[in-house]
Parts: sequence; structure tokens; C-alpha cells
Amino acid sequence: MARLNTTGKLTFLRVHDVGTGFGPPADFIDTEAVLKINTEPARAMGFQLRNDGNRVARQGMLDLLRDAFANNLTVSVDYDIDAGRQNGVAMRVALVK
Repeated sequence: MARLNTTGKLTFLRVHDVGTGFGPPADFIDTEAVLKINTEPARAMGFQLRNDGNRVARQGMLDLLRDAFANNLTVSVDYDIDAGRQNGVAMRVALVK
């Protein structure tokens, strides 16, 4: 597994029900929020929105992404991804000027 970073404009932002996830069986991520960025159009990143110890931080990430999407702002995302996969798990999101 590698930790990577990408920066760009959001092209896709989706939130869906717990357990429905994203991606094909061989590249599935068990997340409720999913995003794509213009600089890596084939890659998706996501994170869970579960009622656990990470809920507040992840809700903040989603709020930041919604603002970025609505206002065409640049974001930076740190994410983990397994070799050979296109879908990863985001753990940090930042706005970039």
C-alpha cells in the first residue's frame, strides 16, 4: 500500500448509503463519500461517514469538499491505495490557493 497525494479540481463528488461502496469487485472501496480530481481522472478516493471516532473529522472533510465543488476551488487529498488499483481511501483533504 502506498500513501499518495493529488491536487486539482473536483470533477465528481458522491455520497451514498453505508455498505453500498464504490467500484468493481476487484477495486471496491467500502466508503460512503467518493471524489475524483481532474488531474487523475481514472482514480477515485473515498472515506467512510460512519458514526465512530472519525465522524467529526470526516464530516469536516465532506463539508470542505462540498464547498470546493460548489466554488470550483483546488483541493489536495492524501490517500492510501493498493498497487494495481485505481480506487483508494482518503484520510486528509485541504483547500489550496
